[in-house]
Amino acid sequence: MFEQRLTFTAAPLELARRLADRPYLSLFWAKQGQLAYLACDPIAHSHALDPEPELRLGHGVDSSQCEVPRWVGLLPYECRRDLERGGHGASRDAPHVVEPHWLRYAAVAEIGETGVRVLGDDAAAVAALAGRLGAPESSPGKVELAPLGAFEDPELHRVRIRRALEHIRAGDLYQVNLARRFDLRVRGTALDVLARLLERGRPPYTAAFAWGPLDVIAVSPELFIKTNVSGSILTSPIKGTRPRGSDAERNTELARELDSDPKERAELTMVLDVERNDLARLARTGTVKLTVPPHVEAHGTVLHRVATIQAELRPELSRHELLEHMLPSGSVTGAPKVSAMDLIAELEAARRGLYTGAFGYLAHDGSLELGMVIRTLTVRDGQGHYFAGGGIVADSDPDREVQETLWKAEALLGLLAKN
Repeated sequence: MFEQRLTFTAAPLELARRLADRPYLSLFWAKQGQLAYLACDPIAHSHALDPEPELRLGHGVDSSQCEVPRWVGLLPYECRRDLERGGHGASRDAPHVVEPHWLRYAAVAEIGETGVRVLGDDAAAVAALAGRLGAPESSPGKVELAPLGAFEDPELHRVRIRRALEHIRAGDLYQVNLARRFDLRVRGTALDVLARLLERGRPPYTAAFAWGPLDVIAVSPELFIKTNVSGSILTSPIKGTRPRGSDAERNTELARELDSDPKERAELTMVLDVERNDLARLARTGTVKLTVPPHVEAHGTVLHRVATIQAELRPELSRHELLEHMLPSGSVTGAPKVSAMDLIAELEAARRGLYTGAFGYLAHDGSLELGMVIRTLTVRDGQGHYFAGGGIVADSDPDREVQETLWKAEALLGLLAKN
């Protein structure tokens, strides 16, 4: 590995704007939002679930640099639709992202509180990226968002929820995560849209990808999975939502209400059971544990209940097997997972594409860190897709669930009034 430390400091978005004209620009935060990574000019592409199977955990990279991104990837919900049994939704319009897409970078910039360093396995690429980061910053551009036609009538989502409740009462499943899509006309770069969204705060899994014809802007609060060289895996499902209050006292009141709500508690409990079962099939016997109990966290414009499960993976398990088994997460499908996916395909008006898949990186040591694709806008040819949904359980109220989709879309839809 090669490393070059920069003699100046700058914020991640400022540095990214210095690379605005470079191909396949990636800016994303990781390590629970503690570090940002920035890269451009990939040297390889892959549409496989695992872009480099021969890269095994702990293959000898210097431990001080082992977790540096090697591949940056988008893993759409769509790539696991083979799990569905009903065949619903196949005739609907193709979404923005269908296949996995990984980019291999020979150099990345790591931006943290202690400064900026450029790292990679190619000395020339490291030097070139470091040089480009010293260039002048491009000026922020204008962002304009507008509805692309009328948004879906909220009553259609209420009907969707009522039908899901009928299936739950019939015993077909216990929980299903249902979403509605907001279609927007988008003018502005991925970096500029992200800058506007960050005015309300930065969640831990924030990203802007400008990948050719596709822009992805994510302000996700949720960790999908994180693995390390010791064979440990973490997942932190989120379930339960309230809007943030106007002051600390109101926030405390709303957090208390969220944490004690029977419906919200049941929703997260069911998802934790799904995740435990998924991990138990991949882990050493007896190692699946709840390491962080359910609690309330504030993210952007909303409050959420979140918990963390940890396990120790079986050493013979391949990364492809891990991703194939864990995608899509039970957090964004339901329980049982396949039954929930069948119902999602039947009831939702649009195919999900990237939504409720994963994004993040594969490091040089073979470890993964992937955020959940929620609170995410995808854009092609000026047309943006943004999904918002929630978990439906037996005592869900359709009106409340429709309102929850608006809470989750507030950060983006709030920009419509600020054009």
